[in-house]
Amino acid sequence: MKILILGSGGREHALATKLAASAQIEEVVVAPGNAGMLFSQKISIQPLDLNDRQKVLGFAQEVAPLLTIIGPEAPLVAGLVDFLEEHGFVVFGPNQKAAQLEGSKIFSKQFMQEFAIPTAKAESYASYAEAQAGLKNWDIAAGIVLKADSLAAGKGVVVTSDPQVAATTITNFMANPNYPVHTQRLLIEEEVKGKEISAFAICDGENFVTFGFASDYKRLEDFDRGPNTGGMGGYADKNSLDQSTMQKIEREVFARTMQGMKKRGTPFKGVLFAGLMIDDQDISVLEYNVRFGDPETQILLPLFQGDLFKVLHLAAQGKLHQLAAQELSISDEVSVHIVMVSNHYPALDGTPMELNRPIEFPQALCADSSGMRDKYLYFSGVKRNPEGALVNAGGRVLGVTALGQNLQEARDLAYQTLAGIHFENSRWRKDIGILR
Repeated sequence: MKILILGSGGREHALATKLAASAQIEEVVVAPGNAGMLFSQKISIQPLDLNDRQKVLGFAQEVAPLLTIIGPEAPLVAGLVDFLEEHGFVVFGPNQKAAQLEGSKIFSKQFMQEFAIPTAKAESYASYAEAQAGLKNWDIAAGIVLKADSLAAGKGVVVTSDPQVAATTITNFMANPNYPVHTQRLLIEEEVKGKEISAFAICDGENFVTFGFASDYKRLEDFDRGPNTGGMGGYADKNSLDQSTMQKIEREVFARTMQGMKKRGTPFKGVLFAGLMIDDQDISVLEYNVRFGDPETQILLPLFQGDLFKVLHLAAQGKLHQLAAQELSISDEVSVHIVMVSNHYPALDGTPMELNRPIEFPQALCADSSGMRDKYLYFSGVKRNPEGALVNAGGRVLGVTALGQNLQEARDLAYQTLAGIHFENSRWRKDIGILR
């Protein structure tokens, strides 16, 4: 039995590692993957341009996987699921119309408003001039959030209470050709306070099962300073939410989203990732993502004790009702994940990142294992240099996950493990797992 995963980062490495641990699975093929995945005997990689549909199709036909999993958001928004399903493949992920929940911040906000899904007050703007004029109608000092409507790899959101920062952000997002985020439409919404939680559900178009909750640290620097990134780490602790809040999330967010998408004629299949702000019993949806998060996947998958292949395969076929409750087993342990990044990441000011630095790490962290471990190493932005050494090749380079009986234990083990990994001028946050 072969599984095909499309993607290349830490999320895909975590998925491949968990799936490769299954005795049923002969091989997990990751395309394009990254060189850090090859420490597992059951994982292979293949260079592949995910934007070239015919090459993706040809490769999928060659592999003949029982299940294909699409990791990153861009191919989902572009309709790769539709294309592969039209050619007979079983694919885990939403179709193009359902993927609009992530592909357009304005679409998702209007959807939430239509189906009474709790979310912050917001207004959308269709041009640069309209956004700058509309900014004057907001109480910026109370806090606002500016969001690029288009996909922006986690960099298209700015939270501020400074009028100059707000105006500059609009200029950067909508009128600065040298800025890495580009959007024709902008969403401005009120800032909501509370505890930020990422909630995950596995969906089959009709039914869903809650997969877990994680807290992500998006800002580059300790204690939530610096620019937004794709994620600098996070943790998962079952005790972080009470039962009534979890039930409210299932009822008012996941259930209403599934019902709304079905009513619109675009049933949602895949991973529904809701970014939430929680203040006591008040819940506000900040955004939707339509795939496993990164780094949330690296946080949550080490806690999963069931058969991941079976869960995803049933969901892809619209058959989650066949899943027994005990087959979705989550450990009671706490998980902490810390990301190491290249110097100058996220390079929003155009400063080149320091790349191609050899990485020193204990290879025992990458060993194959069919059972639970207490620490994991997941690679993302890496490659082999001409001498064969693994080097950093992107912004987020790798991440370490550790498990413990409580948050402090997991946090201590994660930082102890990270201390054994090194590349020149690497950076990481020192406050992952400190409650905010």
